[in-house]
Amino acid sequence: MSRFIALVKREWIIGRRDLVIYAAVIILVLLGNETLQSIIARYAGTPFPQEVYGTLFPPFLFVGGIIITVALFADDLFKKENQHTFLMLPATNGEKFLSKSLLAMVAYPVVLTVFFVLSSLVIEPSLYLIFKNPAAIFNPFAMPAFFTLIARYWVINSIFVLGSTLFRKMALVKTALAFTIVVLLSVAIGFLFLRLFVTIRMGRGIGLFEALARVERERLDAMMGAIQTWKVAGQLLNYLIIPIVLQITAYFRLTEVEATDAV
Repeated sequence: MSRFIALVKREWIIGRRDLVIYAAVIILVLLGNETLQSIIARYAGTPFPQEVYGTLFPPFLFVGGIIITVALFADDLFKKENQHTFLMLPATNGEKFLSKSLLAMVAYPVVLTVFFVLSSLVIEPSLYLIFKNPAAIFNPFAMPAFFTLIARYWVINSIFVLGSTLFRKMALVKTALAFTIVVLLSVAIGFLFLRLFVTIRMGRGIGLFEALARVERERLDAMMGAIQTWKVAGQLLNYLIIPIVLQITAYFRLTEVEATDAV
């Protein structure tokens, strides 16, 4: 446990300068956005805007989280000035991987949420004193589907965890391209199978919408019920099983890099 804590502290010591700059950027964006909208509302006579934190939170969650994740893994695994030191640390591969994965997957969204709340507690009263606009403190639980947003972050970020251990250069760009290609291929294959099913059951020359129009109401209701059942299984697959598989694969990739590069 002490080695794991030491690894987490190492990540903080190495990245604290960049994290402080990132925190300052978030503050400036939030403050600038709220101030600009307050000025416009005050002098244009328009209603004061609602809080913008809920709008800006998802971009910072996904974009910032992905960039931090790729930097956490790729910099230590494949940059020559960091690689040997990281791979030869007196800790197990599991501890090395978990120290980075938990920071990216768990600590980052939690810290970002708390940081947004604290920022709103400072910014909103200040703007109220200056512009008399209503103070709207950021409440993440009031956001629509907040936990779904976090679950999607878990899924997408797991993809970039794997990508940052697979690609030695330009991991962010290559992972995004690979993900896009896989999604497009999956959609194309799914459409092909659906078209093949319609052709087998109803013959050639029947479009998908026309095929759905010909389905009896009772049969359509049964199909929708089956889709809802499979939807639960799909969510379990997407939000739990696939991310875990990606994380495990990334861990084995880290052990492979240590076996081949730590010389």
